[in-house]
Amino acid sequence: MSAMARDETSTFRHRTPGCVVCGSTLRRAGTGRRRRYCGGACRQRAYRLRDGQRREREAGTPEADPAEVTRLLAAVLHVSTGR
Repeated sequence: MSAMARDETSTFRHRTPGCVVCGSTLRRAGTGRRRRYCGGACRQRAYRLRDGQRREREAGTPEADPAEVTRLLAAVLHVSTGR
């Protein structure tokens, strides 16, 4: 197998993706990891978005008490029908 066929990073070297938050063009670094954000503001915004989503998942939806749901539904139906 030739060296060119085994170079798995070649597609990434020539691609210049935009910032994952705002989509602006990123400066290309010569070595190391590819940039994901155009600057500190976008990095912080992405963190806050991820943190908010994590908190929502952890909070979850509280379990509804079936008796309470039935009572509330009966009250709403009673008011809407005028009985």
